Amino acid sequence: MRRYTKPAVVVTALGALGLAAFGSGAADAAGTASTASTASTASTASTASTASSNAGSGSSSRVTAESVSWNHGTAQVNKRVMERFTSEFLPTGDPALARKFISPDIVMHFGGTTQQGRDTYLGIVAANMKAFPDLKWTVEDMRAEGDTVAIRYTMTGTHEGPFAGVEGTGKKIHAESFAFYRLSHGKIVEERAQLDMLGILRQMGAIPAS
Repeated sequence: MRRYTKPAVVVTALGALGLAAFGSGAADAAGTASTASTASTASTASTASTASSNAGSGSSSRVTAESVSWNHGTAQVNKRVMERFTSEFLPTGDPALARKFISPDIVMHFGGTTQQGRDTYLGIVAANMKAFPDLKWTVEDMRAEGDTVAIRYTMTGTHEGPFAGVEGTGKKIHAESFAFYRLSHGKIVEERAQLDMLGILRQMGAIPAS
């Protein structure tokens, strides 16, 4: 991290991705409808009932296909947002970038506590950067489904300032973190994160190693 350094869309392009995904499903559905209509016209009276039943089934299938396509498109758009969040915002903590990626009313759940607001989020980020001037969050895995993106991070840094009530020790820290982000309209509206605090405190020497 720079200072604005490190502690954890393009709207037109991302919108195009979502529309493209939805459009593909819609095109498939339109093709199904056309086939069903042709089959119904060509059918005899004795098979009309079956054709009608199949058309109903086809309609249900089209709705399901469109829902899956739209859900997949949304997930991919959200994943792109988080790829930018982790590569652009996390290394800098820049408030201008925060406005791009983080809702002003974001709700954060950290270590059994709940806090709210983008300014509060930025305060936490700034405190982490002060504690670990060389803080780095490495994305090890990222999965997206619907409006949620899950990320597994590796956190590294040198403990140079106050953190969790412990003054700087100069010790190198390495820990894992997991976070679930919920997005709406291209911005993070909720984060649930769990950092390996026990491991960090042990590495700082704040508590005995087991």
